[in-house]
Amino acid sequence: MEEDLHLMRKFKDGDLESFEKIVIKYRKSAVAFSQSYVHDYYIAEDIVQESFGYIYVYKEKYNEKYKFKTYLFTIIRNKSIDYIRKKSTVPLSEIHNDISKDDTVESILNQEKRKMLKDKIYELKDEYRNVIYLIDFEGFSYKEAAEIMGKNLMQIKILIYRARKKLRVSIEKERCGY
Repeated sequence: MEEDLHLMRKFKDGDLESFEKIVIKYRKSAVAFSQSYVHDYYIAEDIVQESFGYIYVYKEKYNEKYKFKTYLFTIIRNKSIDYIRKKSTVPLSEIHNDISKDDTVESILNQEKRKMLKDKIYELKDEYRNVIYLIDFEGFSYKEAAEIMGKNLMQIKILIYRARKKLRVSIEKERCGY
């Protein structure tokens, strides 16, 4: 995005407020992305903080021909994988299901549908979960998702197809009760 490029240029020139705006803009989605790898919210927060720290210290390494979000998520992916490699067992945490105060029947049904979808996505293998998250939730292009995941474009197309198909079958089984 043009805004991110502008903020990074200002940050490179010494404007710390610009960096803070970038952190605020991407922190939540970055934590969710890391959590899809490490399965623990608090560890994901640490990884994201470490990733932003890396960008802060090595701001000159950012290449402006790439989108900032792609750069950030690539760093987070690498740090998440490093964490997994260092730690042989990764605790699995439940996906938090925030219930709103609006407890109308429709609201409760929508929450149940969202929870079921989250649960079904969580059951997918890591590669499937990550590609769905990047493309369908974060809006990355196939090419950007390929860069982040260290795959080529064809591999990403195959992965997203298989991931969506597996998710669809899993949801249908849930609806049918078997």
